[in-house]
Amino acid sequence: MMTGRNLSFTLAGLLVSFSCLAQVLSSTTSDSLLTYLRTHASTDTTYVRVMDKVIYTRIYQKADYARADSMSRQMADVANRLNDWFGVVRAYRNRGMVSYLTANYEQALGHFKKTLDVAEQHNLPPSVIYGALSNVAVGYEKVGNDPMVLQTALKAIQLQEQYNLRPRVPTTHRLVGGTLVKLGKIQQALPYYREAGVIFRENGDLRGIAIFENQLGDLYNDIKQPQRALPHFQECLKLGKQLHFELLQFDALDGLATSLRMLNKPGEGLPYAQRALQIAQKEHNKLAISTIYATIATLYQAKKEYIQAEDYLKKALALAEENDYKDERKKFVQQMADLYGEQNKYHLAYAFQLRKNKQVDSATTVRTNAEVQRLVAKYETEKKEAQIKLLQQETLLRRQEAERTRFMLIGSVLLLLLGVAASAWLLNRSKLRRLEEAQTLRKQIAHDLHDEVGSTLSSISLLSGMVNGLIAQNRPEQVERAIQKINTDARQILESIDEIIWTINPGNDSLHRIALRLQEYAQPLMESKGIEFRFTVDASLDQFPVPMEVRRNLYLIGKEAINNLIKYSQATQAVLRFEYQNEQLKILIEDNGKGFEPDPSSQRTGQTSMHQRAQAIGGHLAVQSAPGQGTRLQLVVNP
Repeated sequence: MMTGRNLSFTLAGLLVSFSCLAQVLSSTTSDSLLTYLRTHASTDTTYVRVMDKVIYTRIYQKADYARADSMSRQMADVANRLNDWFGVVRAYRNRGMVSYLTANYEQALGHFKKTLDVAEQHNLPPSVIYGALSNVAVGYEKVGNDPMVLQTALKAIQLQEQYNLRPRVPTTHRLVGGTLVKLGKIQQALPYYREAGVIFRENGDLRGIAIFENQLGDLYNDIKQPQRALPHFQECLKLGKQLHFELLQFDALDGLATSLRMLNKPGEGLPYAQRALQIAQKEHNKLAISTIYATIATLYQAKKEYIQAEDYLKKALALAEENDYKDERKKFVQQMADLYGEQNKYHLAYAFQLRKNKQVDSATTVRTNAEVQRLVAKYETEKKEAQIKLLQQETLLRRQEAERTRFMLIGSVLLLLLGVAASAWLLNRSKLRRLEEAQTLRKQIAHDLHDEVGSTLSSISLLSGMVNGLIAQNRPEQVERAIQKINTDARQILESIDEIIWTINPGNDSLHRIALRLQEYAQPLMESKGIEFRFTVDASLDQFPVPMEVRRNLYLIGKEAINNLIKYSQATQAVLRFEYQNEQLKILIEDNGKGFEPDPSSQRTGQTSMHQRAQAIGGHLAVQSAPGQGTRLQLVVNP
C-alpha cells in the first residue's frame, strides 16, 4: 500500500534529476516561462527545457496533474522531433511522476521503463541511466514485484559505484533495504538504510534527512519496535515544520499515531492522527485522507470503540473505491474483516474476507482469461489458414488435371483418377491425424481438470455448505478453519489451471521456457527456507522446441524434485542447472542436505513417478544420495 510516508521518501530520490534544471532556471518566474512558451517556436532544446520547468511547477507546486500530463505528451513529441533524447527521457519521467502521484502504479512503471529504454538505446550518460534505473525500481516496488525491485535497485547501485556518479540517489539503497525487510532479512537490510542516511547528509539535503528519519521510524514499526520508532518520527516532525513541508508533517504524525497504537496507547495517538487529518484535508489530498481515516479507525479499534472504528474505516474504504486506489482498497477490506471478526460478527467478517480474496485473485483471473482468449484466437486463425491452404491445393490439382486432359487420352484419365484418389486419401489422412491430435489434447486437458480441479471444487462446495451451519451454531473456530481451507483450495485451483494453460500455450514450446518456469517456481520456496539457490541455463536451449507432453513431463519431474528438496533435504545450498551437450538435454538438481539411503521400493519421495515420466519421454533419471552427503538428481533427455 502507498502511504504518505512512502510517497515523500520516494520523491526525495526522484527529484534529483531536476537539480540542474532548477539551478539554471531558479531565477525565472512561472509566468515568464509561460510567456516564453507562448512567444517562441518549438525549434530548439531550450524550448524543451522551459517546458520541463513549467511541468515541474504544475506537478510539485500546483498539483495540476492533468495539465502536467498533457504538457508532458507535447514535450515528448517536440523532443522526439528535435532528436533531443534528454528531453524525451525527462518527458516520460514527468508522465511517470504524474501516474505515480495519482496512484496509477502500473502506468507509472511503464513510463519509467520508457525513460530507461530511451537512455540505453541512445547511449546517454551513465548518470541518466542511473536515475532511470532508480525510478524503475520505485515503480516495481509499487506494483509489488520484489525480485525486480532488488535486481533493478542493485543494478543502479552497481552502476553508480562503477562510474563514481555524484550526486548519489538514496532511493535505491532504501528500496533494497525495504525489500530485504519484507523477506525477513532485517540485519541485511540495516546497512542499506544506514547508507541511505549517509547519502542524504552527503548531499546536504535537509529535506532528505527529514524523510530518512521518517523512513527509519517506519522500519522500526515494521519490525515491531515502536518504542525505537518514536524519536525518529519526532525528529521528522520537527524538521518538517522547519521546512514547511506539509506532506512530511502528515507522514510523521501518522507514524507517531501508529507507534502509539502498537504501544497500546491509542488514546495518546488520536491527537496526532487528528492533526494529520487536518493537514490532509487542507491539502485536498484524497489519498492521504483515506490513509489517515484508516489509521484513526485502528486507534478506535484498539480502544474497543467499535462504532467509531467502523465509521472511519467505511469512510476510508469509500474514498479508496471512489478514486480506484487498488492497494488501499485491498488493505481496508481486510481491516473490515478483522474488525468484524474481533466483534464476533462472523457473517460480516466472512463476507469481507471473500471480497478481499476476490480482489487478490482478480489479477490472476484477468491474466488467465486473456491467455485463454489469445489461444482461442490463435487456434481460429490457424484453422482458417489451414482451410485456405487446402482450397489452394485443391485448385492447383484441378488446374493440373485440366492441363493433362489436353495432351493425354485414356492413360491421362486413369492417371488423373489415380491422382484424385491419392490426394483425397492424403487429405483424409491429414484431417484424421489433426483430429486425433485434437482429441488427445482435449482428453489430456479433461483428465487434468478432473484430477487437479474437480476434487478440489467438490471440497470447496462441501465446506461452503458447512459454513452457514457452523455460523448458526456459533462455532467461530470451526468457521475460521473452514474459511482458511476454502481459501487454500481456491488458490490451489488457480495454480493448477495456470499450470494447465501454461502447458498448452504454444508460446512455451522451448526448453528455455521450461527452465525459467522452474526457476520461478523454485526461487520463492528456496528463499522461504533460507536456502542459497543458484540457477544456470544454457542460452542455446531457446532454439529447441518441444512437444506439449514432453514439456509437461519435464516440468512435473523438476517440480517434484524441488518439492522433495524443500521438504526433506534440510539443505543450505541448492543448484538447478539446464545445459545442452552432445545433442542431449541435461537437467541437474543438487543440494548439500542430509541425504538418504536410496531404496528402490520406497515411494516416499515420489521417485517412481519421476522415473515413469522420464521413461515416457525417452529419458533417463539418475538419483545419487547418501546420508550426510546431499542429493544429486540428473535427468538426461534427447530433445
